[in-house]
Amino acid sequence: MTTAQREQIRLSILRYCDSADQYGLAAALLLQFIRNEGLRALTPEQLRAELLYLADKSFLVSVSKPISPENPAWRITAAGRDFLALQNPED
Repeated sequence: MTTAQREQIRLSILRYCDSADQYGLAAALLLQFIRNEGLRALTPEQLRAELLYLADKSFLVSVSKPISPENPAWRITAAGRDFLALQNPED
């Protein structure tokens, strides 16, 4: 994966999570979305690494799920929303 692809994946994750509700998005669904953008070779392990990177940056948090907690979901934080807002200041 190139650095440009990695950046695109991170931005896509944030955009998708920004459009989700407070329950977030499942990692499996995020994987499907990003693969549909043309990054078909993205593996679940690579996605997990990017999710953890964004969580370490405080842009994402894992969502507690009482049902099927083995299927992780993620939601964007205020810091993640602020970051996205600064990417497109004229929006």
